[in-house]
Formats: sequence, C-alpha cells, structure tokens
Amino acid sequence: MRTLVKSPAVERNRLLAALSIDEQTKLACLMESAFLKAHQVLAYPDEPQTFVYFPRDAVVTLLVLMEDGAAVEGATIGNEGLVGVSVFLGDAAPNEEMVVQVAGEAARMPAADFRRTIASSVKLQAQLQRYTLALMNQLGRTAGCNRLHSVEERCARWLMMTKDRMGRETFPLTHESLAGTLGVRRASVTEAAGTLHRAGSRGSSARDAADPEYASFSRPGRRPGRSRW
Repeated sequence: MRTLVKSPAVERNRLLAALSIDEQTKLACLMESAFLKAHQVLAYPDEPQTFVYFPRDAVVTLLVLMEDGAAVEGATIGNEGLVGVSVFLGDAAPNEEMVVQVAGEAARMPAADFRRTIASSVKLQAQLQRYTLALMNQLGRTAGCNRLHSVEERCARWLMMTKDRMGRETFPLTHESLAGTLGVRRASVTEAAGTLHRAGSRGSSARDAADPEYASFSRPGRRPGRSRW
C-alpha cells in the first residue's frame, strides 16, 4: 500500500525543501514514503530505473563496477539530493549500481511521473540542473580522493560527509560495507578506524563487543593528514 507524502512543510530532503511550497505540494501527490534497508539495491547498471528517490536520512552509494568484478564508490547521495539523475538527463538506465549504505527514509516517485513533472516545471528543472552540477563535482573529487589519499583519509571523508547528511553523530555501518564502498580490504578499514579513533574520533560498538563486523561510527574529531575533504 502506498503511503503518500502529505506534508511538504516538514520535508527533510534539501533538494525538495528548496522548492516552493506549491512545487512541493504538486510533487507530494506523486510521491510515497519508503524505508530503504541497508544493502538494498535501488538500481542496476544498464537496467531501467523504475523509481527515483529523494533520501531523507538514508545514504546511497553509486558503485562503479569494473570489468574484473571489483567495485568502488563513484559518489554518495544523502538528504542533499536525488537518486536518479540519469532519469532527469533522459537516460532511464544508469551506469552505476545504486546501493543503500545506511538505512533510512526516503521519498520515492515512479520514473514516468518524474519525467512528466520535470517536463512541466521550469523551477524543478533549474533546481535539478544545479544539483547535477554539484553531483558531477562530487564525482570528480571522489575520483581524486580515491587516487591520491590514504585509506584513513578516505574513511574520514566518507564518515564526515555521511554524518552531515544524516544529521546525527552516530549511525550503523559495518567495516565490510565501508570497505566495499571504498574498494579496499575490510582489514584496511578496520585498521583505518583504529587510526581515526586514536587520532581523536569517537566510535562505539552498536552490538556486542564480540562482534567485530559491526560498529556505530561517528564523525572523526579531526581530519588526518592533508585530506581536503
């Protein structure tokens, strides 16, 4: 059963919140609330995307798949944006795999309704154009970070940006999940987490301490090394 989004006045997705009340109301009639589970795949490469998503406190990673089967983060999307830019740009099939990294809420809309809405709304088109430029900038910076920065710096960047997106200090995330996002070994993430903790970050186990696979991360207290992000 569809749960309609009823009150745009309390919208937590910043892309939607930046629209006028009239625009939000029009979109609300076409959207439904959805809870996105960790590791849920929202879209596969080269397959039509049936829904677009506006995360509220969920965090979604765009994974770039390599020919050898490896994958690495191309960009990450939270409450600042939209999962479905390819639909906005006229291509129904994304090039990346879109995976939920941190569970949470989102508003979603059928891709067909989304296309019709943006075709009739100049304001929404302008907002999405600005967001697309921001996402392209993130893609470039992430590529640079993946190439030039250490695992510790990349972990710090990802954790700080995720904390800002979610609006809270702690969130559940496994070392294995973060390792998959960064395209490194889980042992490297575990080592990096220890380094960040010693450097002033705060972290606590969300499960029993005997379970080393799971940790509740929080924003590092300071950035290690020369990381610019």
